[in-house]
Amino acid sequence: MKQTALAAALCAALAAPVLAKGVEGTQVTVLGRDWVVAPVEDMAGRYSATRLNREHLPFRPPAVLTARQAVRALRAATGCSVNLDTMVRDITGTYYAQMICRK
Repeated sequence: MKQTALAAALCAALAAPVLAKGVEGTQVTVLGRDWVVAPVEDMAGRYSATRLNREHLPFRPPAVLTARQAVRALRAATGCSVNLDTMVRDITGTYYAQMICRK
């Protein structure tokens, strides 16, 4: 029991600095999950979507696949369509995609 409590405390201590850093962008809620959507600085029309995991539960099952949640978050924050052929996910769980904005 002590090892489990120690492991949980260590995980919480390590996760705190990651959540404490400032995240700039538009925050939207999709199916009860909070996402931050921000433009990528070096590419015009490319955005990133990062899910905020405030509960510190990395292995909980998502309500819907995170890729679908990311598409909904990107649409809600930008008002544009997502080019699904350009959508990628990196090792941190952040999704990147080129947006299609009609004027």
